[in-house]
Amino acid sequence: MQYFKKLAESLRIEYQEDKTQYKALTENHSIAEKRAAGLVWYPISIRGQELDRADYLTIEVEKHNTNDNGDQMRGGMPALLFSNHDREHDKIEGTIKHVNGNRMKISIKDDELPDWAREGKLGIELLFDDKSYDEMFGAIKKAEKILENEVNSAQKNLIKTLIGDSEVNFRAENSIFVNEKLNESQNLAVNNILNTNELAIIHGPPGTGKTTTIVQAIKALSAQNTKPILVVAPSNTAVDLLTEKLDLAGLDVIRIGNPTKVSEKLQSLTLEGKIQNHPSIKDSKKLKKQAAEYKNMAHKYKRHFGKAERDQRKALFDEAYKILKEVEKGEQYIIDDLFSKVQVITATLVGSNHYTIEKLNYQAVVIDEAGQALEPACWIPILKADKLILAGDHCQL
Repeated sequence: MQYFKKLAESLRIEYQEDKTQYKALTENHSIAEKRAAGLVWYPISIRGQELDRADYLTIEVEKHNTNDNGDQMRGGMPALLFSNHDREHDKIEGTIKHVNGNRMKISIKDDELPDWAREGKLGIELLFDDKSYDEMFGAIKKAEKILENEVNSAQKNLIKTLIGDSEVNFRAENSIFVNEKLNESQNLAVNNILNTNELAIIHGPPGTGKTTTIVQAIKALSAQNTKPILVVAPSNTAVDLLTEKLDLAGLDVIRIGNPTKVSEKLQSLTLEGKIQNHPSIKDSKKLKKQAAEYKNMAHKYKRHFGKAERDQRKALFDEAYKILKEVEKGEQYIIDDLFSKVQVITATLVGSNHYTIEKLNYQAVVIDEAGQALEPACWIPILKADKLILAGDHCQL
């Protein structure tokens, strides 16, 4: 128990330091300085808007200053839509959904734009990102609770093994794996992965065939069990590499994460890409078009109008909402269908708790580039399975 208390305390110190540095960077600085630091888009123009699945308004904006350097805007990060007309009051929080060049989609916590959005110049300011820290603190707390539970479980055994309170156990009846494309040490590594109950490690310097071994091990694990395997890494680049290799190996893989951070050639393997290629998506597209027509009709009404016009505007929005609820049901069916058949899900460490997969459990978790991973972040995916495979260069960090 002391192990996780110390880990949480260390993370808390880092969190406070990170937040202090962010405040130093943002407080008492002008918009021009924040823009130069990549923390602000200003001025911007609104190019489009739509209601998302949570009934929040998603707006698409375009920045006018195309030469700004050091842009730190990323999908999933909290941000502020503001007007220079009254910086103190004219602001609303939201979440960045997508960034592509000079365009961004941001979901604001309301179902329509505030009145002040029509006054003055608008901008987007990045807020301090607590989400990653929340996920890490949550994982540490969850691990501590599992350890405190008097009932023994496979997950508890894995945690005890990782913190050094228990030895690694192997299956009574060993599987024998041989692949002619692998050398002796690679085949031995795959056999150890298949036969361990809790933990296996693949390590070695670059060029020793770790990725090839991981892919074959995942393929063999998938043949043993119908439950999916979660494959994670600290960086999007490492996740993309494994996603591509797993796809080429013939496995059904879904890449979870912001599409803007995923390489272009892997877009079809993202959840968004799989949804768009699903046979049932045609119905959702028709309904979305119908909802958009109702919203366009509603937006034609001006702000200052009588009761009859207000009622008609509300009726049009209500009809659009009803249709979008049907769209949500249809898209959830598609997502459920995709996850019922998938063999491997890939993501970054924090991305492994994405809302679409946060409740999924796996037969095994593979962490690649484990030597570069932050330990608190590793506990997020670790707690989603009873078996862990760590891979990487043990001399990196």
